[in-house]
Amino acid sequence: MATKRVRLGWLGPVIVLVGIAAAVAGLYLVMTSKPKAGAVIETIVIDPHAKIVVRAEDGGDRAFVELHVGDEMKWQALVPHYGGRTGATGIAWGETAVSVRVVRDNKAEVFALAIKDASKLGGVKLGAGKGPIKLDATGPVTLTDNLRSYEVVSGEGWNQMTAIDLRNGSKLWTIELGAAPITSGGVKGGLVWIEQAGTRRYFQVFTGQEDRSSETTGAPLDPTPAP
Repeated sequence: MATKRVRLGWLGPVIVLVGIAAAVAGLYLVMTSKPKAGAVIETIVIDPHAKIVVRAEDGGDRAFVELHVGDEMKWQALVPHYGGRTGATGIAWGETAVSVRVVRDNKAEVFALAIKDASKLGGVKLGAGKGPIKLDATGPVTLTDNLRSYEVVSGEGWNQMTAIDLRNGSKLWTIELGAAPITSGGVKGGLVWIEQAGTRRYFQVFTGQEDRSSETTGAPLDPTPAP
């Protein structure tokens, strides 16, 4: 039986051209919608040759975290809305991990990224069981001794601090700090401290237990990571 031949005529080239146009339009959409790094939010110097740079997303609400060594950018990671601010960093780093404070749905979280390649090691949600956080809270966001990060999170009538192991991004402990606003904080020796209502409170870095000794200026150094 003879096969009936279908003649497309001019329709064939038109179909091809439409397909090409659609492919070009799709590629353009992908290229133009790709997130881009914008203005620098803060720069954290690790050593004379390395630094971590946090940039806002150009035209978006997210942020880029970058590791620079010398003149080379080793990696760049896109994270949710950055939870740090000028004068109150949301970044900590150790030998194996970088922790990044982020905010999603008015809740605070910490992303742990591998310092070698920015792969995600884990994440910790802060303020579990609490209401929305205060984005304009006073005092520190992230404190660190480069072995652990100490994450301060605040909401209406409450404050918490959570310690995170910078070796693997796991949570070590969480303590309640009451309602008084936190105005400052730091790490000294084996103790992390915060200031509330004009009074400094000190806590053991390994357990979060409050140290109520009369004076802690002579606290020993903390040379080893948490077990």
